[in-house]
Amino acid sequence: MKISGKITKVLPLQEGTSQQGATWRKQTIVVLEDDPQVPFPNEVAFDLFNDRIPETALTVGQHVDVHFSIRTREYNGRIYNDINVVRI
Repeated sequence: MKISGKITKVLPLQEGTSQQGATWRKQTIVVLEDDPQVPFPNEVAFDLFNDRIPETALTVGQHVDVHFSIRTREYNGRIYNDINVVRI
C-alpha cells in the first residue's frame, strides 16, 4: 500500500536490545495524506525499524511517499494494528 503526504510529526529515535540480545532502532512519523480526492485527509502514524530509517533526517513539512504494510495482532483479548514502513 502507498500514501503520499506531508510529515507533521517526527518522534524521537528509540533504541534498545531484545531479549535475544539483538539491538534495534525505531522511529515513528505522522503523515497527513494529500490526496485531492479525499475531502477530509487523515493523519497516519508509521513506524520505521532498523535499516528502514533513512540516513538523512526526516523533517516536519517534508513531502514523502510512504509504502507500508499493516499487521494485526491480538494481545490480552485486544486487537492492535502495526503500520510499518516498507520504503519511504
